[in-house]
Amino acid sequence: MKIDQDYLKSLLDAFEEAPGPVTDIQQLRASGLDYRTDAFVFHAEILADQGFLTRDDRKAGIGIQRGADGSIQWSVLPLRLTAAGHEFAENLRNKEVWATIKTSFKDASISTLASVAKQLAEGYAKQKVERLLGLGAP
Repeated sequence: MKIDQDYLKSLLDAFEEAPGPVTDIQQLRASGLDYRTDAFVFHAEILADQGFLTRDDRKAGIGIQRGADGSIQWSVLPLRLTAAGHEFAENLRNKEVWATIKTSFKDASISTLASVAKQLAEGYAKQKVERLLGLGAP
């Protein structure tokens, strides 16, 4: 399965739009992201692999258990984005960053997406600061 950048962004957005500092799979489902789908499982695990998503108690795993027959069962646990997860989400919210990623990094891995998003956000912020301070070319 490949990363669906739009789905990944919508999952990050749903975590940030949660009413409290933590959320769970039932609240995410109510916001339109069904934890019973392959897309949800895949993208949630990738976010956890990269340290962007964790259990609130910081124990290992995010509540997914796989049966011998391939079935998936979820435990309803408090989940939250880490500081790195919030930074990643913030970088993807930048319209210039998102447009560049969508056009120039369509098939990038999650680590590449995170790295590129951070570098682009920093670059665009630097340009904006230079304009505000009158340091850049008009």
